[in-house]
Amino acid sequence: MLKWHQKERLNLKEKIDVLEVAEKEKLSVRSLAKRSHVGKTQISELLKDKEGIRKMWVLNSNENLKFRKTETSEIDEVLMKCFRSARAKNIPVGGVLVQEKAREVGESLGLETFKPSNGWLEKFRTRHNISFKQICGKKKSVNPNEVSD
Repeated sequence: MLKWHQKERLNLKEKIDVLEVAEKEKLSVRSLAKRSHVGKTQISELLKDKEGIRKMWVLNSNENLKFRKTETSEIDEVLMKCFRSARAKNIPVGGVLVQEKAREVGESLGLETFKPSNGWLEKFRTRHNISFKQICGKKKSVNPNEVSD
């Protein structure tokens, strides 16, 4: 049995198109998902947030815009600033350190349910194209006082 290839995420224009089809043709979530080549969950989320999507369309008619605001978006933003800062100083950054910092940031943002699991860490690394590799050589040595900061 051949399986059709699914898209990862719809862009903003495609989301607006799906909303128009949903209103005109009164199709089921499954039919809309099949027609759009995406999963049913994405269509369900789209239908639940149709007002927000329309507002985004009015504010920003960029057809290629892909957006997916999650509770961890703010955490990712803060973590990437910290990560870049540490790497600029040649400070080694590992997964455990990233998870601990993510937990701290989550708490400071009031996200009690956020747990930076190993699965979350892997997705974070994939989202931001990060690989944890060893830093070596005299050029890459770091002042021990900077590491404690």
